Amino acid sequence: MSSDGPIDLEDLVITAYCALDDALKHAGVVNGKGKLIPRRGPPPEVDDREVLCLCLLQEWLGFDSDLSFYEWFERNQVMCDFFPRRLSRQNWADRRTLLTPLLERLAGAFAEMAGDDEEEEPPFLS
Repeated sequence: MSSDGPIDLEDLVITAYCALDDALKHAGVVNGKGKLIPRRGPPPEVDDREVLCLCLLQEWLGFDSDLSFYEWFERNQVMCDFFPRRLSRQNWADRRTLLTPLLERLAGAFAEMAGDDEEEEPPFLS
């Protein structure tokens, strides 16, 4: 990965997943059979970490809506290769909503890890 030019999508996906993993560890969040938020039922087909990674990517790439991101994601071969198990559009929106409290918590972890003293509302919560 070169720091001289724009980052390609593959590197961005890897960066997002690694940053997310670091933030989860920093916040003390433990993965329980694919679930980062305790809830009833069997393990999900798509791990909560994958959904959170996609949430980060949606924001970093500037998508204003879940629908526009979902449609782009479904047409993008790089994304489909990285995330072969996909949710329906409605399940995607439901899981994003379910994980919003964790996203808020992780925003604090990202800020602490970056050494930011001021806590600002991250763009994915507005």
